[in-house]
Amino acid sequence: MRGLLAFSYQLLAVCGIFLTNVINYIIASYGSRSWDVNAGWRWILRLGAIPAAAFLLSMVRAPESPRFLIQAGKTEEGFAVLEHIIGTEQARLRTDDIHASVKLETEMSHEFHDLFRPGLQKALIIGTLIKA
Repeated sequence: MRGLLAFSYQLLAVCGIFLTNVINYIIASYGSRSWDVNAGWRWILRLGAIPAAAFLLSMVRAPESPRFLIQAGKTEEGFAVLEHIIGTEQARLRTDDIHASVKLETEMSHEFHDLFRPGLQKALIIGTLIKA
C-alpha cells in the first residue's frame, strides 16, 4: 500500500506540473505581449493556486505518519493509525519494529556526534580537506 501511495503521489505531481505548464502556455499565447505583462501572469498564478489549495485541503484529512507518532512518544496514536491500515496483529509487529528502528537511530546519532568531540575536531577537519 505504501508503494502504491508513493507512486500515485509522484505520478499526480508530475501530471499536475505538466498540466500546469500546458495551461500556462495556452494562457501566455492567448493575448498580446502587453496583455501577458498586465494580466496574463495573474491568471497563471491564480490557476496554479487552485491545485495547491486542493492539495492543502486534502492533507487536512491525512493521518500523521505512524513512525513520526511513535518517535514523538505517541505510541498509542501511532498504533491506532497502523491498526486502521493493516489490522491489529500486524500493527503490533510494526510498532515493535518501529520502536527498534527508532532506538537504533538514536544510538547511531550519538555515535555521529562523537565525531565532533574536542579531541577529534582537528582530525575531522584534516580528513575533510584532504583530496583523494
